[in-house]
Amino acid sequence: MGRWSDRLADRRSVLVLAALAGVAGAGGFALVREYALVCATGALLGGLANTYASQVFAYARELSELTGRSLARGTAAVRAVFSAGWVLGPPAGLLLLARTGFGTLYASLAALLLLAALLARMVLPRVPRTKTPPTKLCHVLAQVPRRTWLLLGAATAVNVADQMYLIALAPYVTRELGLSPALVGVLAGTCAALEIPLLIGVGRLAARLGEERLARAAAVLAVAFFALVPFAASGPSLLLLQVPNALWTAVLVSLPMVLVQREVPGGAGTAAALFSATFPVAQLISGTLTGLVATGTGYGGTFWCGAALCALACVLLRARRAA
Repeated sequence: MGRWSDRLADRRSVLVLAALAGVAGAGGFALVREYALVCATGALLGGLANTYASQVFAYARELSELTGRSLARGTAAVRAVFSAGWVLGPPAGLLLLARTGFGTLYASLAALLLLAALLARMVLPRVPRTKTPPTKLCHVLAQVPRRTWLLLGAATAVNVADQMYLIALAPYVTRELGLSPALVGVLAGTCAALEIPLLIGVGRLAARLGEERLARAAAVLAVAFFALVPFAASGPSLLLLQVPNALWTAVLVSLPMVLVQREVPGGAGTAAALFSATFPVAQLISGTLTGLVATGTGYGGTFWCGAALCALACVLLRARRAA
């Protein structure tokens, strides 16, 4: 989808297509009751809908270039909107689910995605650009610099650690610490809420400290965060740790995207898609790894594994300096 989008004269068409695929997928979940059909259409349409995020970042890059604004600030602002979605979406979805059921929940999702398609087509300004000539995927990947692969490896390692934390947090809080399940939602919502102002400030901070230096500092902070989580045995201490959690997350979910878009040859869609691919790859790895580690050491052990993965990210980011 990323390579195809770079060949079009108007990226808004891809945003509309991705949103409409989500509308169809949500409609299938709301209406279809045949498991195999739901599974097949959900995987296909959901996969297409998930490309909306990477295409939004690609559009933000092109809009920044057109207006002369900072790419780092623009990317951070878009990511802040996603964080706001994490604050508002889960409680709204749970409220709909509890009061009306899955049908209304997915119908509401379809309506929101339809609104996203309309906004992309009718509100977003058209960004004129030159079409990227078609190239084979293997040729595109061969042109990616070594230092960019190191960055992508670091981003994947950090994303695996983050996904392991999200998977293990609920059973760790409720089973091993014996605390309220509501605390899990409070922790997730607090972190997402803190990310919003931090993301807005990332662009300015990167301009002062340097993007590479800030990314390495955030990776070190991530190591400290995961190493401290096993020692936090109370609600207030876990809540306090959401400050460094939000800080390193705000940096490492936005700055690497900016760096990849600058370093990957070709169109903005290809670069954004290449970075966005680190998230589903991390999801594939984190689920299995969390199960293996939790079975052997308990859920607290997954946080030490997360610290080790972030330490690996530190090594890869430092290796970029010599690459």
